[in-house]
Amino acid sequence: MGTLISYVVVVVYAVLFVWQCCKYELQGWLAASVTVWLVLANISSAILPGIAAPFKTVNSFLVPMYVLLGSCFVMRQGRKLRHSSYLTILLYSSWLQFGSLAICLALVLCQIKKAALIIPFLVSLLQMFAWQPIFWIGSQWILMIMLFLSNADKKKPIWRWQTLMLFSLFTQLVYMMLSFKGKL
Repeated sequence: MGTLISYVVVVVYAVLFVWQCCKYELQGWLAASVTVWLVLANISSAILPGIAAPFKTVNSFLVPMYVLLGSCFVMRQGRKLRHSSYLTILLYSSWLQFGSLAICLALVLCQIKKAALIIPFLVSLLQMFAWQPIFWIGSQWILMIMLFLSNADKKKPIWRWQTLMLFSLFTQLVYMMLSFKGKL
């Protein structure tokens, strides 16, 4: 049942992305994201035959990463991107989330004294990113709501960028600690 809910969340995320890209004529971002997905899925299926393929769980749950990597190819289309507040906020929240993931990884690697503990923490990070789309996409949608509310009040924003980064970092560290202790 949990995997079915995860697939539903991923499909909703992908459908919203495709719909917004088609509506605001950002087919370049969509094409780049699909290309990144197919290339990485084919590479992973060559490395892990039978386990990883384009529609297998491993590659299907990584839709936010494909969207982010595809966004690198449309940075020059700022005028078109401004018309869609959903895609703009999706882009910023993706960069915030992946930036905080890199910070989280760096903090974990700096704080661990025993080499034997590095592997469980890295597995926990990968599990959060690759196997928990409900957590990853859900926290991204929370960040998107926070960004939207912050942008709605131009005179006195509710949250600053540093606060959003700390929120994302905090959620990822809490997930890792709970995962490491066996609570998830």
